[in-house]
Amino acid sequence: MTEKLRPNTTERLRPIALTTATALTGLALLALAACGGGGRTDTGGDEPTPLPSPTSTKQVITEKNLGFMWPLTVDRGTAECRKGGQAVITVPDGTTYALNDRARKAGYDDVAPVRASGEGGDKVSLGVLLSRTMKLCGTT
Repeated sequence: MTEKLRPNTTERLRPIALTTATALTGLALLALAACGGGGRTDTGGDEPTPLPSPTSTKQVITEKNLGFMWPLTVDRGTAECRKGGQAVITVPDGTTYALNDRARKAGYDDVAPVRASGEGGDKVSLGVLLSRTMKLCGTT
């Protein structure tokens, strides 16, 4: 009489784990694409230059600080948190653009004219720049 061999638990769960991992990877990539892409690919291989801790509600921030996550077509700007949590950036030509809805509602123009496009043509996410700018709100 031949004894039937039963697969161990690891062998039975392996296909499920691979399917789950594949699905999660796909969801992460989809989420990244939905947010306007991750960043640019023309980074030149340089590591970002860390920003110093903010000491006021304004801070100069450059492409070198954010590397491939830099979302603008200009190489630098002055990020600022204004009254009521309005996140703005002033670019080298002196124009100030809104980075969030509060700033847009206060009358600042949308940052779209200086927003960079990623490799696939989608706009580069403002997430990192906005996050850095909102940190300035707590330095009053």
